[in-house]
Amino acid sequence: NIIKESPGNPSVTAAVIFKIKTLVELKKNDEAKATALDFLNNYPSSKYIDEARMLLAGIYLEEKNYDKSFVQILNIIENSDSLIYINEAVSAANNFALEYLSPIDLKSRINSYRNSYTKEFLTFLTAQLQIDQRLFDDAIVTLNELLNNYPDSDFKEGAELLISQISNGEISYLKESIICVMLPLIGNRSADDLTSSKEILEGIKFAVDEFNKGRDDKIGLLIKDSEDDRAKIVSIKDEIINDPSIKLILGPLFSSEVEIALEEFNTTDIPILSPTATDNDLTQLNKNFFQANPNFIIRAKAMAQYIYFVENKRDMAVLNSIEGYSPLLAAEFTNEFERLGGRIIAKYTYKSENLYSDIKIDSTELAAAEGLYIPLSNKADAPLIFSQLVKNNINLSLYGNQDWFQAKGFETSPELSNKMIFTSDYFIDYNSSLFQDLNQKFIAKTKFDANRNVLYGYDSAKYVLTILRNINRDRKNIQLKMEDGITVTGFHNNISFNHEHVNLFMNIVRYNEGYFELVDKFKVGK
Repeated sequence: NIIKESPGNPSVTAAVIFKIKTLVELKKNDEAKATALDFLNNYPSSKYIDEARMLLAGIYLEEKNYDKSFVQILNIIENSDSLIYINEAVSAANNFALEYLSPIDLKSRINSYRNSYTKEFLTFLTAQLQIDQRLFDDAIVTLNELLNNYPDSDFKEGAELLISQISNGEISYLKESIICVMLPLIGNRSADDLTSSKEILEGIKFAVDEFNKGRDDKIGLLIKDSEDDRAKIVSIKDEIINDPSIKLILGPLFSSEVEIALEEFNTTDIPILSPTATDNDLTQLNKNFFQANPNFIIRAKAMAQYIYFVENKRDMAVLNSIEGYSPLLAAEFTNEFERLGGRIIAKYTYKSENLYSDIKIDSTELAAAEGLYIPLSNKADAPLIFSQLVKNNINLSLYGNQDWFQAKGFETSPELSNKMIFTSDYFIDYNSSLFQDLNQKFIAKTKFDANRNVLYGYDSAKYVLTILRNINRDRKNIQLKMEDGITVTGFHNNISFNHEHVNLFMNIVRYNEGYFELVDKFKVGK
C-alpha cells in the first residue's frame, strides 16, 4: 500500500526492498528481479541501493547467471559510499570468483571500471585465482602490474607478501595440508547425539571431496574419534601436536567436550573450530578457538540490533522464564538494546510450564511498548504464552529465540503468531536450486538427504577450505585470515569472525500463515 499510494513517501524505498525480499522467499524470482531492476533505475540515490544490488546478485546466482551476479557485486565496490557494504562486497566477490570464475574472466573486466580501488581489487583477485590454479609465474606478473600501476594501493602489502611467499616456495602447495576432524563417534553420548555427529562428519567429508576434485593441492582429512573422553582427547593431541601438516581442527561439537579440548590444547598453536558449540566464554579458554555456531550473547545481540536498526523500534518489553538459558538471553538482550539507546519499559518472568499461576502481565503497562521479546528455554511453553497474551489482550509484535522454531501452538492464535520473528542459527531453503543441486549430489554419494546436521558440517568445512586458499598455510596465518572478517555464505547460516572468534551471523526468521520464512541473514555489528 505504501508503494502504491505514496510514491513520494521516504518509506517507499524500504517498502520496495521488503517486497523484493518477500518475492525471493516466495520463489517469484522473475518478479523479484524485475522489481530490483526497477528499484535501481528509479531510486539510484537511495540509501538502500547497495542492499538492492546485493539482493539482485543473489537472484542472478540462484539462476546460475554468474556474470550478472558478479557485476552487481562489483557495482557495490565501484559505487558505494558505505565501507560496510564495500567490505561485504569484497568478501562476497572473493568467494564468488574462487567458486565460479577464471583469471581470464577477471582480467577482461579490469578496464571496464573507472574507480581505482575496483581496478586494484580485480587485479589482486586475478592474482589470487592464478595462485589457486597454480599459475605462479602468471601471478607474479599480475602482482607486479598491481604494484607498478598502483604504488599506493590498499592491496600493496598483500601483493608484496604473496610475491615473497611464491618466490620463497612457501605457496607451492607441495607440502601436505590436513584438517583434523575430532568428533565423538562412539562413547557416552546418546544415540541421537552420536547420529548427529556422524551426519556432521558426512557433511565435512562431502565438502572436502568437492573441493579436491580436479585439484593438485588436495586437502587431507584425519578423522579422530574423541569418544567424548578427556584421555582420548589428550591422546589425539599428543599424536598431532608436532605434525606441521595438521593445519586446523574441526570439532568437537558439544560445549562440554569443547571445553575439555580447549583446556588440553591450550598450549598449542593449532586453530580449533567447533561447528555447533554455543556456550558463552568458550573463546576465553583458548586463544586459538573459533565458534561457528553463535553463542548466547551473539544471539541476543542479533535480535536487539535487528529490532533497533532494521525495525526502528525504541521501546520494548521482555518476558522470560526463570529457568534454563532464558534469563541469560533476556539479560543480554536488555543490555544490548539499552546500550543502543532503546528502552525496556517492562520486564516479566514466569516459571516454565506453570504460566497460569505465575505470569502477570499488565496490558496498560505495555501500552507504550512496540514489541515483546520472549526467549524460550522450553518450547512447550509456547501455547501457554500465546494463551496468556490473548487472555491479557496483548497484541504486540513478538520476538524470540530459536526454540520458537520447534514450538507448537502457532495456529491457536493466528493474529499474534503472524507477528512472531525470532533468531535461529539455521534456516534451510529447501526450494533453492543451489540447495537442491547440492542435495542431489549428496544423496548420490551417501544415500541420504543433506539435513541440518550435514549442513553444519558442510558449511564449517567450506569456510575452512576457503580460508586455506591462497595463503601460506602455517597455523598463525590461518588464524589471522580467520580473524580478518571474511564472510563465507552457507546453506544453514553464513560464517564470519572478528577478533572475538564467535560467528557474527544469525538468521532472522518469521512465522507467516503457517510457514516459516527467512527475513535476513543478519550480521551483528559492534
